[in-house]
Amino acid sequence: MTEPTPEPSPKPIAAPFDAFVGVDVYLIDQLLKGRVAPGARVLDAGCGSGRNLTWFLAQGGYAITAVDPNPEAIYALAERCSSLGVSIPAADIHATSIEDAPLAESSFDLVICNAVLHFARDTAQFEAMLEACWRALRPGGVFFARLATNIGIEDRVLPLGGGWYRLPDESDRFLVDEARLLGLTARLGGTLLEPIKTTVVQGMRAMTTWVLCK
Repeated sequence: MTEPTPEPSPKPIAAPFDAFVGVDVYLIDQLLKGRVAPGARVLDAGCGSGRNLTWFLAQGGYAITAVDPNPEAIYALAERCSSLGVSIPAADIHATSIEDAPLAESSFDLVICNAVLHFARDTAQFEAMLEACWRALRPGGVFFARLATNIGIEDRVLPLGGGWYRLPDESDRFLVDEARLLGLTARLGGTLLEPIKTTVVQGMRAMTTWVLCK
């Protein structure tokens, strides 16, 4: 009787588990799918405290650029780097809006825009932020965005004007729908790396993952 072929052992994750703490689970999914090569140039557009950069910082070897208009966020990012014993060159940290940041065109392998676009003041700023991210992405690079949408809760949001809506959780956000995301994908000339995925949180809000290849 032929012995069954044993399943291959899973490859160990190169960084300790702690490096994933705080990182968006859908970004971790992209990392585990091998869509970000070692040594990639990474832009976090709207980095906040840098939680989504923790894995890259812990791994080392990645060229990281961080942008956020909030000085407190930039300070928190510096503290995170210090706790990990690493640093990001000052020239690669920009305390400004995404659309105003001095980003070299077609220079990043991965652009992260996590929980940022739904804070756009209006359609013009939403598109300006998106276009700035897209310009900075090199051909073949990956654009990863998580943003609030009305997908799955269309009848539960209250229009406020200017693209803004009140959600059932009482927060106000700039929202887009699936048709808009697909239209923007086509306009940018991007390719969906996977179907648009939306998590509806108990009918209170909807967060959509939008991953494109340039």
